[in-house]
Amino acid sequence: MPRVDAIDISHYQSISSFSSIKSAGVVGVFQKCTEGTTYYDSTYGSRYPQALDAGLKWGAYHFLKHGNVPQQMDWFLSKAKLPSGSRVAIDYEDSACTLTDLQQAIESISGKDSTLQICVYCGGLLKGQVSSTGDYSWLSPYPLWLAQYTSGTPTWPKNIWPQWTLWQYTDQGKVSGISGAVDLNTFNGSPENCAKWFGPTEVVPVPPPPPPVEPVVAVALTVPDGVEVSISVNGQQVMGKSFGDRRRMQAGEG
Repeated sequence: MPRVDAIDISHYQSISSFSSIKSAGVVGVFQKCTEGTTYYDSTYGSRYPQALDAGLKWGAYHFLKHGNVPQQMDWFLSKAKLPSGSRVAIDYEDSACTLTDLQQAIESISGKDSTLQICVYCGGLLKGQVSSTGDYSWLSPYPLWLAQYTSGTPTWPKNIWPQWTLWQYTDQGKVSGISGAVDLNTFNGSPENCAKWFGPTEVVPVPPPPPPVEPVVAVALTVPDGVEVSISVNGQQVMGKSFGDRRRMQAGEG
């Protein structure tokens, strides 16, 4: 049985405890946020902070429909409200969708917030639409979240992705803190790297440059008794003084 690193949920799942989900070994949660241009999952907003409070990673996904793709992505991002560097998923499984829809979705998200980390959730639909010789350079940079329920080795378009990143291997899983069945996913790497993959990506702050050092010119004079000394800097007199006895004088002291 593959390791359980992530679950994906929507309003269909009844969540009693995100802490229990975390204790079960789950690293991150994908929650359905939106679908099309008008649907919003009403459980998204309340579950988001609860999952983070329990120490879980969080990602949002949009169920892509055919057409009006830029408007769909506007709707999605306005509702997801994710910080820079977060993981978002495009759920590509509606039978009416085309590869053009998927490409537009990727370009639209990237154009609106280039920091968001996009992955593509897909299974049989995309496998049936791509060929082994086509040019999919627009798609290959975005990690594959593969949906395939099998007890053996999954299959995917290896000419696009040499390896899957996240694999949804069942929709009938059981996890503490959730009533009923839930989708289970395993990450192609360590749990620690799974957490990093979810994001948000951590940007190391650049320290501010040190303040400029103002040059100091030190001048020492020894003058005979009774000699009047006049000092000017860049044409401006800064001191004029008569000395009654011998002493050492630092320029700038008055």
